[in-house]
Amino acid sequence: MKIDSGVLSVSGQTITLPLVHADALVRVWSVPPEYRENGLFVAVVLPGQPGEIPACSMAETEYLGELEYKAAEAHKLEAAKVAKLAQLNAGCELELMALTNTYPSGELQSWPQQVQEATALLLDPKASTPLLSAIADARGLTVKDLAERVQSKAAGYATYSGAIIGKRQAAEDLLDKANSLEEVEAVAW
Repeated sequence: MKIDSGVLSVSGQTITLPLVHADALVRVWSVPPEYRENGLFVAVVLPGQPGEIPACSMAETEYLGELEYKAAEAHKLEAAKVAKLAQLNAGCELELMALTNTYPSGELQSWPQQVQEATALLLDPKASTPLLSAIADARGLTVKDLAERVQSKAAGYATYSGAIIGKRQAAEDLLDKANSLEEVEAVAW
């Protein structure tokens, strides 16, 4: 039994193994042909994943052994990039959430309309502002004052969120250019 270039040779047969992103184990059983036509059950077990065993009666099987199956470096690199991108995205999400976590979700959903009405009002003092008018009345402000506050907060949010988004995109650019596992690991949030 041996593995060469992703092909398992066992009992006079060759079986092309799936590409893996991490070094794995290949376990092989001889099984009844009614269960598997070629008479073999092959399990590729990745680190941290549960192993598979044949679903037929174990009394009808014979364990032939296991071999180490080394992942191609290109696959390891790609898997590391996918994992690192998930880390970067999670870090970005946490920082973006910190900008808005003091607001209820319904208010957050109103922000685009608030900005639209504020922009319209500042361009035309006769513009319709149903949302801003209701908010201003409840707060004891003029609609114009509220529109200016909305514009100021929107500009501030754009600046802070833009910096966070830009930081994530710059890290992703570095990740795209990484040609080794060490370079991937060096990309940090």
